[in-house]
Amino acid sequence: MARATIRDVARVAGVSDGTVSNTLNRPHLVNAETRERVQQAMAAVGYVPNAAARALRVGRSRTIGLVVLDFGNPFFAEVAAGAEQAATDAGADVALFNTGIGRHARESRLLHRLAERRLDGLIITPNDVDDPLLAVIEERGTPVVVLAREVPSRRRSAVRSDDVLGGELAARHLLENGHRHLAYAGWRHDERYIGAVHATGAAGARLTWIGTASDGFADGLAAGERLTALPAEDRPSAVFCANDLIATGLVQSVTHRGLRIPSDLAVVGFDDTELASAACAVGLTSVHQPAAEIGRAAVRLVLDEMNNPGRVAQDVVFAPELVVRESTGPIVSASRGTTSA
Repeated sequence: MARATIRDVARVAGVSDGTVSNTLNRPHLVNAETRERVQQAMAAVGYVPNAAARALRVGRSRTIGLVVLDFGNPFFAEVAAGAEQAATDAGADVALFNTGIGRHARESRLLHRLAERRLDGLIITPNDVDDPLLAVIEERGTPVVVLAREVPSRRRSAVRSDDVLGGELAARHLLENGHRHLAYAGWRHDERYIGAVHATGAAGARLTWIGTASDGFADGLAAGERLTALPAEDRPSAVFCANDLIATGLVQSVTHRGLRIPSDLAVVGFDDTELASAACAVGLTSVHQPAAEIGRAAVRLVLDEMNNPGRVAQDVVFAPELVVRESTGPIVSASRGTTSA
């Protein structure tokens, strides 16, 4: 059977060959009703677009920008791997960029450059989901999908894990093991912290915040130093860390200072990266989020918006799961178990 061609699609849809080509390569130039008719015709004749050939016709392949906070964080490395695979499967390329937590000026400079480059799509974990430069990029015809952040207004699409639920899962696990004084190591207004606040508040337990400057291994080392410097009678018996990098640094810091995991201090991480299962000094209990699938979902969503301009924004949320390992267990000290809030 001969392979269906653009001319076959055009004949069935009742449009020109050029309209079919625009539907495939420049969908923003074709109204929604005509695009739908062309897509139905493609299905009817069994037309399969050739991504490589289309790239040559338009002079380049479609390029999706992926901007994350820290490539040193294994979570983002796994997200990028999933995103690249999904883009490759769709005949698109991914351009990777790194900004940094709290580095607003660096992120702004990057977004200015990306606005000029006219990427076909942009996936970003922004420091600020309300950054006006994101709206500028969208106004210039580039769909934007927010990664690992909630967009409260729902004015643009987002792909994320339910971080509030993840924080609740971590804190509840520690509470169920008898801990009544918990610590959180990370950003105070992070949604994971908010989840921990909900759980400890509902249980009438105490939650101490140990702030970090960023989300790296060094931040965990510093948090561990601050934790062990507290008087023993006022020291939390368990700590929930904003991610596995912080948790790994904290475990190293406190064990070097003589604390045992989990008998002196129970520790929970977040992300469930390879650090949790293989690289930490003890098997790290961690809240799992499917990093690679989040990356794939973000690419599918931005491709959908590239092909269907004006589509209503979507909020794709993955449910986290707690993975229990050796870093947590029942509280040992009865006196700590009765610490008041």
